[in-house]
Amino acid sequence: FQDALPLAPSTSNIYEFSPEELVDKALHALQEAGIQLIEWKSLLHRRMGVPVIIKDYHYLVADEHLELAEKIVAHDVGLPLSLPPSLLLNTGGDFYAKARLYRLTRYTSVAQAQHLALYPASIASFAPTDLTLWPRLTSLSHPLCAKLLVPSQPAVYASILRMMRKYTRFAPTRVMLESDLSELVGYNLYGLQDGYVDTDDDELCEELEVDRRVEDAVRTVQEWRATNQLPDGSDGDSDGDGGWLANALVDIVSGKRTVEDVPWA
Repeated sequence: FQDALPLAPSTSNIYEFSPEELVDKALHALQEAGIQLIEWKSLLHRRMGVPVIIKDYHYLVADEHLELAEKIVAHDVGLPLSLPPSLLLNTGGDFYAKARLYRLTRYTSVAQAQHLALYPASIASFAPTDLTLWPRLTSLSHPLCAKLLVPSQPAVYASILRMMRKYTRFAPTRVMLESDLSELVGYNLYGLQDGYVDTDDDELCEELEVDRRVEDAVRTVQEWRATNQLPDGSDGDSDGDGGWLANALVDIVSGKRTVEDVPWA
């Protein structure tokens, strides 16, 4: 990673703090300015049961507040803006192209650098009704920022499915979204400790009660649809029976289709 601007001498000591402490300072400064953060990507997926190793801290910011948020994080908190290398742009697509990456470590290498990543909230298209204020996931005993907005589980799946339809079949962003969706279904909806099981291994499937887990997961999605927790995706493609979003997720969870079968742009 390259810094967009040289690190100001006045902020050269910021790396005396841990990445998590720096994130806490930045989130607190943003909230003090009236900017609310929405938990996204790795932190959100961990909350939903995926055993993600937290390397970068991803948050959504209302589009109209993003410019102010950038100024606060860069100038008030003192975190340098990083420019992602072409390798990550080519493999991660919009997850790097649309991110404002603020370096949390002295390290700048792809392997070791950690970042606070801010995105325009429009990329995920959550509605206000999808969001609830929850305690923030942190190892800090007394965080400055204690709570933030967290999307509901049905809204997370709906958001991923909508995003997948915006990209061409093999676009890097689409490929990453497919991986995210597959992990969430495995860990969150099926409740599998490894997130995946070889369905050809009958003995293992019986031991893990895979059939029962699939039935429970399908029932959960159907309940989301029946109670209007899962948006119907009305964009001209609704089939009148809960919409394409709910049907696509039911098909994936039941095994009728795979994540690769979600329509693309």
